[in-house]
Amino acid sequence: TIVIGNLLKDVGLVSSTSEAIRMIKQGAVKMDGNKIEDTKQIIDIGTTAVFQVGKRKFAKVSVE
Repeated sequence: TIVIGNLLKDVGLVSSTSEAIRMIKQGAVKMDGNKIEDTKQIIDIGTTAVFQVGKRKFAKVSVE
């Protein structure tokens, strides 16, 4: 499992976990088109999803 902020930083969608938390609070983070509102959301191993930060940053991520 991995916390959403660390995941976004590790795949390069944000430059830091604090930026990830700020973007989540602004409502700019989506997972498979669904807005993420919990800054401490856990992503389970085996999850494959498309993450979006802002309007232009996308990444398809498989958590292993």
